[in-house]
Amino acid sequence: MASTYSDRLKLELQGSGENAGSWGDKTNNNLNVLDAFAGGFLSKSVAGSSDVTLTTANASATAEASNKVLDLNGTLTGNITVFIPAKENNYIIRNNTSGSHTLTVAATGHTANGVAITQGDHANIYCDGSPNFNVLIANQPTHDASELTTGTLPNARLDPQLQDVAGLATTNGNFIVGNGSNFVAENGTTARASLGLGSIATQASSSVSITGGSVTGLTTVTTSGAVGIGANWTVEQSSNNLLFKYNGTSKMKLDENGNLTCVGDVTASGSI
Repeated sequence: MASTYSDRLKLELQGSGENAGSWGDKTNNNLNVLDAFAGGFLSKSVAGSSDVTLTTANASATAEASNKVLDLNGTLTGNITVFIPAKENNYIIRNNTSGSHTLTVAATGHTANGVAITQGDHANIYCDGSPNFNVLIANQPTHDASELTTGTLPNARLDPQLQDVAGLATTNGNFIVGNGSNFVAENGTTARASLGLGSIATQASSSVSITGGSVTGLTTVTTSGAVGIGANWTVEQSSNNLLFKYNGTSKMKLDENGNLTCVGDVTASGSI
């Protein structure tokens, strides 16, 4: 009676009276297969964008699918699926890839019943067998920033808008503003326009020049110096007097009692 093979681990099931003189070798090979399924480690590159099917064979301790722990690595250029045998079994799989793409593990012939492994994480997965051969996660770490006391989360998946912020240049003077679809860094005139400040935001507090428009809503203007009127005239308070100066020279004084003193002639009536 010829040997057959077990359904799950593909161990060689020797027939009665078969393999005289080699029965021990075949038994040892079966033990090696069990050893691989129990503790074997495989590092395999899955780089690129093509799906990958792990090799499998009868009574093989060296087939890729015969290993307990699978480290899948390489740079992904597209979303991929890694296929394991469509048999009842369980694996520990590490998604050690890079590149912003997904890695899904599924049973051969059952792509839709797979499960994605988070990049940078490992997961205990199992295939539940017929009829659907679902691949499910038994355990996968749930990394949350609140769980950390030190360090960072490698390859953390951020909200797309947070990824925008993380990728902005740290140029001195930049502001982070929303442009309606994502966040961008702005400075200078562009930032002032986005913040609705206008050009006055560029002026020094000790010297503000208004060259157009109007100032409304003021009830009191207080100053400790002179107020310029046009190109030549200034008005300033000196003690309890108001001094009217032309090109820095006092021309008229109004005191607290309403008395007006002028250095020139006063026209009491006439037209202006």
